[in-house]
Amino acid sequence: MIDRKIMPSGKVPRDIKFPEFKKYVLPNGITVFFVNDKSYPVATIRYLFKTGSYNDFFFGGEKYGTAALTAEMINKGTSTKNALSIAEQIDVAGGVFSSGAGYDASYLMATSLYSNFDSMIDITTEMILDHSFPEDELQSKKEQLINMLISLQDDGSYLAERVFKTEMYRNTPYQYDPDGYVNSVKNIERTDLFDFSKNYLISGNLIIAVVGDFDEDSVLQKIERKFSDLKSETKIDEFEFINKEEDKISVYLIEKKDASQTSLHVGHKGIKRNNVDFINVSFLNNLLGGSFTSRINKNLREKNGLTYGARTSFNAKMYSGDFSIETEVNLEKTLFAVEEIIKELNDIREIIVNDTELEETKNYITGNYPLQLETSNGVSGKLLSMELYGLNENYYNTFLKNINLISGTDVINTAKKYLYPGSLKIVAAGDVKKLKKQFSKFGNVEIIDKVK
Repeated sequence: MIDRKIMPSGKVPRDIKFPEFKKYVLPNGITVFFVNDKSYPVATIRYLFKTGSYNDFFFGGEKYGTAALTAEMINKGTSTKNALSIAEQIDVAGGVFSSGAGYDASYLMATSLYSNFDSMIDITTEMILDHSFPEDELQSKKEQLINMLISLQDDGSYLAERVFKTEMYRNTPYQYDPDGYVNSVKNIERTDLFDFSKNYLISGNLIIAVVGDFDEDSVLQKIERKFSDLKSETKIDEFEFINKEEDKISVYLIEKKDASQTSLHVGHKGIKRNNVDFINVSFLNNLLGGSFTSRINKNLREKNGLTYGARTSFNAKMYSGDFSIETEVNLEKTLFAVEEIIKELNDIREIIVNDTELEETKNYITGNYPLQLETSNGVSGKLLSMELYGLNENYYNTFLKNINLISGTDVINTAKKYLYPGSLKIVAAGDVKKLKKQFSKFGNVEIIDKVK
């Protein structure tokens, strides 16, 4: 009988070669990647603009959410097509389309069989170059977004995360939710979307990746022709982040009505995505709380029965980042859960990882990595991230090699360098009266009335 408490031993992982790609830079500054591989049954074209909610900060007028609304509205109409006719063209092609925006970038993605790929390129380039942002569609989208944001006010994990991000990135472009807030979304008008797209959806900000089964010459010529009238432009909004952490633990509480549990979001400053230690930091995160068998999840879930699950993450962005632990725990034992989290952070900084745990983490990462390359969309996303964050073009080919070179000494050195148990920001959403009593041991406890 299999003992499911013991992870199966893994073989030495073979090298996984990232698909070969070609890179072109068009005369107007647009960067294009091709991965021509017939093993993929479809072709995907993915457009990425180096603009996201980070740029909302510079746009002015308390209109946070403009980048996200611009991206989500881009398929709602052109000068010759309405939202319905655009959707019908995608459906007739048997295609899949999505768009959106995060902190650092906005994207459009379309996938179809190659026999219909020309149609998908036509419609997506038309969206980018000739969007009309119809007023009725904008009002409908705003109403949906506002209703979603209102409903999130009853979500403890959302409240805890928003307070954490606000305190972590206060007065910087990363403070604000990419989706905005109820009042900021209400402020956004149709002219704002046109202004935002004019400023940021420009050639120097655009990266394109085409992955799958397609005719390379034909597609390149088509992309060049479609974007030939787009003049060469680049716009960079610069902000100086001060990456300094206070040498103290801070506690923030926000009321979550009728909460039987506490939503916790605990963390501190992190790293930028292009940090030279990113792979070591990712390994450390997987071992600490990035997988189901990680230390913090085992402690809080299996050993102490405080939660159904806990996870850690280094949220590395273009210009800054944070490290956080997220979980939902028993209200009466919230302080105990935080103390166990702090214990795990100290232990991984002070006690060298044993060979078994080291090997299990390597097996988990190397086993998961090939799954990320199984689809044309997955590969295109990695290419765009590589270009967006300025990674070495051999980054993905050497990823597993570098993972498997990590030693126990590397883990403890990385933990000492990038984990700060004495500088945590602890955010708890729940019964504030009971939580304040528990957290009084940390000194001053700040009560947050509401998120924006």
